[in-house]
Amino acid sequence: MMRKKLLAILAGLGVIVLFWYLLGEVFVLRDSAKPVTKLQCISYAPFSKEQSPFDFDDGMVISEQQIKKDLALLSVYTDCIRTYSTVGLEAIPQIARDLGMQMYMGAWVSSDEVTTEREIATLIKLAGKYPDVVRAVIVGNEVLLRGDTSDVQLTDYIQKVKQALPNVPVTYADVWEFWLKYPKVAQATDFVTIHILPYWEDDPMNIEHAIAHLEEVREEVQKTLGKSDILIGETGWPSEGRMREDALPSKINQALFIREFVKLAEQKGWRYNLIEAFDQPWKRVNEGAVGGFWGLFDADRNDKKVLYGDVSNFPHYQSLAWGSVLLFLAFAFLLKNAALQTRSIVFFTSLNALFAILFMMQMEQYSVTTRSNFELLWAVCVSLVHLLIYYLLLVFIANGTKPQSISLDALFLKKILTPDVLLQLLFVFSFVLVVISNLALAFEGRYRNFEIYIFMISLISFGYLYGKNLQMFALGRFAKVSFVLLVLTSLALVFNEGWLNLFSDVWVVIALGYAYLLYRGTQEVAYSDLKSIVVYLAGFFALFAALRFGILSNKALILACQMQEATWVCEIKSALGLAAYHDVFGTLAIFTALFALVKKQKFTSLLALFFSVGALMLFNTLLGSIAFVVSLFLLTKDEASFTR
Repeated sequence: MMRKKLLAILAGLGVIVLFWYLLGEVFVLRDSAKPVTKLQCISYAPFSKEQSPFDFDDGMVISEQQIKKDLALLSVYTDCIRTYSTVGLEAIPQIARDLGMQMYMGAWVSSDEVTTEREIATLIKLAGKYPDVVRAVIVGNEVLLRGDTSDVQLTDYIQKVKQALPNVPVTYADVWEFWLKYPKVAQATDFVTIHILPYWEDDPMNIEHAIAHLEEVREEVQKTLGKSDILIGETGWPSEGRMREDALPSKINQALFIREFVKLAEQKGWRYNLIEAFDQPWKRVNEGAVGGFWGLFDADRNDKKVLYGDVSNFPHYQSLAWGSVLLFLAFAFLLKNAALQTRSIVFFTSLNALFAILFMMQMEQYSVTTRSNFELLWAVCVSLVHLLIYYLLLVFIANGTKPQSISLDALFLKKILTPDVLLQLLFVFSFVLVVISNLALAFEGRYRNFEIYIFMISLISFGYLYGKNLQMFALGRFAKVSFVLLVLTSLALVFNEGWLNLFSDVWVVIALGYAYLLYRGTQEVAYSDLKSIVVYLAGFFALFAALRFGILSNKALILACQMQEATWVCEIKSALGLAAYHDVFGTLAIFTALFALVKKQKFTSLLALFFSVGALMLFNTLLGSIAFVVSLFLLTKDEASFTR
C-alpha cells in the first residue's frame, strides 16, 4: 500500500513539474531574427512604481537623476520620446537635449481650466526655449474621449498654442474614432495624431487580426479626413491583464504585436510612437490591472524582451513550480495513515496536483491584478478560504467519508467546529464570494479579472462532496436569492463579454455551477417567498438607473455641461461623478450595511440595500456588491422581513 502511495505522489510531482516546464520553457516565443531597428518614438512617463502624477498635489518632485537614468536607457532604443504633461516635468527637455533626443511635448488638457491654462503656459514656454528638442507639441490627450471639454473649447486651446508657437507644429491626440466624430479639430491642427489600440477597441481585436485592423484603421482615417500627415501617437499591446473578448494580454502577444507593427510601419513609411517606455502601476487604479503593463520595460526598468529575444508568459515559472510542489507535498502527508483503495489514492493525488497548480496560478494572477490594500485583503481572504476547502476535501477523501449536511439556521448555532461544520461554513462563505464577484463583473466588469483558477478548487470540491445530497441541505431564502442573482448576473456577463472570452466563459460555468448547488439546496423555498424583496429591488434599481442614464451618462447633458452651461443639473452631475470617483457611494453602502448588521432592523437593512444598489449603479461596484449581499442576507434570514 505504501508503495502505491509513493508512486502516486511521484506521479503527481511529475505532472506538476511537467506542467510548469511546458508553460515556462516550451510554450514560448522563439526569436531567431535580428533585433528590431531603432524605434521612432516611445511614450515616456517618469514615474517609478511607487509614484503617480497625482502625487504632484502632495509636493512630489521627480528628480533629475531619475529622468537622466531613464532617458539614458531609452536612448539606446530611440531618439524620441512623447510626454503627456509639462507641469512638474520641466527638466525633461534639457536632459533630452543633453542626450541628443527629441520630443513630442504634450500639455495635459482637462475639465479643470486653471490647471489646463498652467499646462499650456508651461508648454509654450518650454517649446519656445527648446526648439531643437521639440518636434511638435500635442495639446491634449484623449480629451474628447473622456468628455473633459468640448471640441470648441479644445480648438480654442489649439489656436492659442499655434499663435504663441508659429514655428512649431501643433497637434492633438485621441483615439482614431474621435477624429472622425470631430473632423473640425483636424482643420485646426498641423497634423493628425491618432491612437490605435486593438485591445481597447469597442470590438476588441485578437492578436492574429490586430495588425491588419490597425492598417485598415489608418487607411480609413487618411481617406476620411483627407490628410496624409498622420502620426500614430499610441499603439501597443499589454503584457498582463484581463481578456476582452478574444484579445488576450500576454508577454508573448505584446512582443508579437510590437515586432510586427514596427516592421510594417517601416515598410509603409508611417510615423509612429509606441506606448510605452515603462510599466506604470499607478494606471491600474483607473484602468484595471491591464493599465499598468504596456511598457517595453517593467516598473523596475528591467527589459521585458518585447523587441527581441525569446519570450515566456511565465518567466518566473520555477518559483511557481516550487510553490505547487511544496503545497502538494504538504497535503500529501494526509495519505500517510489513510486506508484507501488504489482508485482512491489516484483520485486523491490527482486532485492534490490539480489544486496545487490552480492555487499557484491564482497567486500569480493576484500578484498582477491586486491594485489596492482592499483588493489585497480580498485576495488574502479568498486564498485562505480556498486553502481550507482544498485541505478539507483531501481530509474527507483520505478518511473515505463525506460531510453531513446541516441547515443554514442550525449551522450558525453549532458551538463545536467539526470538519463538517467548518466545511459547510466555508461553502456559505465561498458562494457569497462568488455572488459578490459576479455582481461586480456584471455591473462594471471592464477592469476586473476573472478569478477562475481558485474558484475551480471550491466548485470541484463542493460538487464532489455535496453534489448528491444537497436536497437535504436546507440553505434557506438567502441561498435562493443568491441562486437567482447568479443566474441573472451570469446572463449579463455572457451579454457583456460574448462567447469569445474564454476566461469569462469558464467563470460563467463556475457561477452557474454554484447556482446549481444552491438550487438543489433550496427547492423547499418558493419563489413567491421572495416577492417582497423583488419589489424593493425593482424600485431601487429603477431610481438609480434613471439617475445614471438620465444625468451621469446622458450624452446631451454631457455636451451641454461641456459648453459651460452652469445649471443645477450640471452641478449635480459633477458632484455625482466626483463622489463615484472617490468611492463615496460604496463607502456609504458598506457603513450602512455594518450599521444594519448591528441594529438588525428591517428599515436599516432596506436602507443598506438602497445605498448598495446606488453603489452598484454608480460605478462603486466592489464595495457595493459586498454591501448588497450583506443587506440581502439580513432581509432574507427572517420570514418576518417579507410579511410585515
